[in-house]
Amino acid sequence: MALILEKEGTRRCALEGGQTEIFTQKRFIDLISEAHSQSQDYYLARVRCVGMRKDKGVNVSGIYFCYDARQLCKYVFEMVIGPKGRKIQIKNFKDPIYKRTITELSFFRLCYDSETPLKAEYMGSYRDFLDSNCFRTKIFHKEDPLDALSVSFKFNKKKKMHAISRKKMFSIFMTLVLILCVVSILVVIVEKGQFKLIDDLHFQNKK
Repeated sequence: MALILEKEGTRRCALEGGQTEIFTQKRFIDLISEAHSQSQDYYLARVRCVGMRKDKGVNVSGIYFCYDARQLCKYVFEMVIGPKGRKIQIKNFKDPIYKRTITELSFFRLCYDSETPLKAEYMGSYRDFLDSNCFRTKIFHKEDPLDALSVSFKFNKKKKMHAISRKKMFSIFMTLVLILCVVSILVVIVEKGQFKLIDDLHFQNKK
């Protein structure tokens, strides 16, 4: 049983319903049936990676791969908490199987009340997921996207005063002692020179 995915401006592609979805390890047709039985739309994510190759050297550039949209979003996106609040951003923009950079990520919906329930309609791209909370809510349904995604914290790190090590303190102390010794010696030399000059003057006056 084939699922038809259509997006305007691109060629139509078909997904075999009996194929196993990577994240859930369930057949796509079973995932769709489960959602439709609960009067829910089912969302697919279609990924394309340019220039990747299989282990056998077969070029699969331009071939699309499909995943459960909800599970792929958990893999690709994350919620970041920072000084300006919370936001959604990309965490890992690589195909989970081939580990190549994703060049196209599209979302499709299979409506439970459609006359053609196995025909998927294009809903949007990864940019829509980043920008629209309404879009994210549709994909995650009753599950809050902000709770479903992994969380990372990014705050500006304050500059820390590095503690001076004992070795460095000892070096500074010895340097100061050396400077004081040199200054003391110079003072003594200067004073001795002054005393000698005064004695010479006294001696000349006596003559």
